[in-house]
Amino acid sequence: NPTATQEMKMMKKWLETNFKALQALAAIVTMLAAVAALVGVKLQIDANARQQREQSARDIYREYLNLSISKPEFSNPDYCAIEGTAVERAYEDYVEYLLYTSEQVLSAMPDWEPALSARLTPHKELLCSESDWGEETMAVQMMIRRFKAKQCSKFATVCAR
Repeated sequence: NPTATQEMKMMKKWLETNFKALQALAAIVTMLAAVAALVGVKLQIDANARQQREQSARDIYREYLNLSISKPEFSNPDYCAIEGTAVERAYEDYVEYLLYTSEQVLSAMPDWEPALSARLTPHKELLCSESDWGEETMAVQMMIRRFKAKQCSKFATVCAR
């Protein structure tokens, strides 16, 4: 078939003429594929890290809940009964653990703030009487400020000594 032979010759000539351009195009396509793979790997690593942070935050929150169950006198305290006793330091550590839990959870899942803020309510006496929460992360400090603005404006410690 003479037409097929002519087409083959034309194709061969075209390939010879455009070989360098095709080679450059192949290199560009290879480079783009490599960049896409790198971006994909980065996205996967970020997704895995986010998932791991969220799981760690959930685990810490679960530990906090277990502590609350085992220490109901701290999860819903009678602050006036605790204040000035040997138990007060343990109670303050319990609240610190709540704030640490809040820090971990908020860093991974900021939308949990309303639930965490609600956990602060039973500790109003301590939170409202304490003025320095500077060691906490900014997210936790802001949560405490918002809590105090709502809960502490009309609060007065009523513990009789």
